[in-house]
Amino acid sequence: MKVAIYGLFLVAFQLAAPGTTSWGVAVIIVGTVSAVAGVLYALVDHDLKRLLAYHSIENIGIILIGMGVALVARSEGNIVLAGLALTAALFHSINHGLFKALLFLGAGTVADTTGSVDLEKLGGLSSRLVWTAPLFLIGCAAITGLPPFNGFASEWLTFQALVHGISTSARIVNLVILGSLAGLALTGGLAAACFVKVYGIAFL
Repeated sequence: MKVAIYGLFLVAFQLAAPGTTSWGVAVIIVGTVSAVAGVLYALVDHDLKRLLAYHSIENIGIILIGMGVALVARSEGNIVLAGLALTAALFHSINHGLFKALLFLGAGTVADTTGSVDLEKLGGLSSRLVWTAPLFLIGCAAITGLPPFNGFASEWLTFQALVHGISTSARIVNLVILGSLAGLALTGGLAAACFVKVYGIAFL
């Protein structure tokens, strides 16, 4: 996934640069739809590994939101905002790789121990997996964007980029950014609900 993200950044900011405002708007829309759709699919899934995969779709959407804001800001000559948004996107790429690897390792341990990743067949694993349970909880807190974990830091930067992007763009772009801001807030709330459910079912 990160190779694909690297390819997008390479094309947008180097090979086909400078991108237009419409490029940025399109990327913001695609990223917002991806983030919201990914977390909604994850919320109703009962397969732990597939649920984590849907959350990867969500987090790639968050990365694309940052990339889109960077494209818009750069096309308008706002280099400071472009740098902030680009930093948020790249930072979240790194953070996603870290906490998602932790969660998939935890899911693999659950699968090896119980022979299943179906949440409806799991429960009470904290007493059996004394190392996995707290580490999986840390991964859950990070992926939902709770402070002081790394997911919070990069998502907060993305929020800041969106907020600052509202006052520097044309009216239609402002509407798109506002919609993305709302979508990102919704995504954070749904992700928190999802992982509270996951941890509660599997480990408590």
